[in-house]
Amino acid sequence: MPIEQARVDSNVCPDIRSKRDLTTLSEVENYETGEFIRSTFTYVDKEDTAWFGRVPGVRKYDLTVEDLKRELRRIPDEKIYPLHTWMSVVSEADRKNFFIKRPKISCADNDYEIKLVPRILYEEAEILEFLKQNHHPNIIRYYGCTVNRGRITGLALERHQVILQYRYEDVPHDLDIAACMNGIRAGVRHLHSLGLAHNDLNPTNIALDRNDNPIILDFGSCKKFGEELLSGGTYGWIDEDYSTSARRHDETAMDKIEAWLIEEKRKRA
Repeated sequence: MPIEQARVDSNVCPDIRSKRDLTTLSEVENYETGEFIRSTFTYVDKEDTAWFGRVPGVRKYDLTVEDLKRELRRIPDEKIYPLHTWMSVVSEADRKNFFIKRPKISCADNDYEIKLVPRILYEEAEILEFLKQNHHPNIIRYYGCTVNRGRITGLALERHQVILQYRYEDVPHDLDIAACMNGIRAGVRHLHSLGLAHNDLNPTNIALDRNDNPIILDFGSCKKFGEELLSGGTYGWIDEDYSTSARRHDETAMDKIEAWLIEEKRKRA
């Protein structure tokens, strides 16, 4: 494993009192068979110190606090946090006003994926800094990085309560699909006009404001046309695997999102 094997000193071990204290808690299954393999969990404290743990063969609902404390290991900063260079910074006092997007530390037991985590976070910060200077109302508003110990530990973003994937469950009134898609397409046209493709459009990467206006999220795969991707596309929302940034990836995804919205509305009619 790429995380520290040695047990950390007890005086710096995270103060976990229940599973609600965790940052993430999930289960890993065999991709082909769906068979349960292990539970994994993460914790990030107020100083941005990150921890990862896993327990093979135990479902997440059966984990005890003792399991969590025994298996959590600290992730060294350099494994997940890139060095801060020129990006704007939000103050400690302002953090509470924003949603802080953190690096994907839930992949800490995957040697290949964890190596990409700092670079993906750094490059997303670069893209968001550029979009900050070229703002569009259908693209998430970014305020700067959170920085600790000289490293970027998160991205400070505008808060939104509703994600398109769960819109029908979270909001009782109907959704104007045409207006929603018009907003998504407007945001994507803006990206394309800047020579960028999002490359991972799907309903979990689109928020809705109080007026149901769509807000495009997650720019970890956003690159200039033709650039190589570290990651891109989500299963079910792409027609092909791809490794370079292209306009057609977004166009295909938008068609799929619209078809999905129409089908969801039909099922609830």
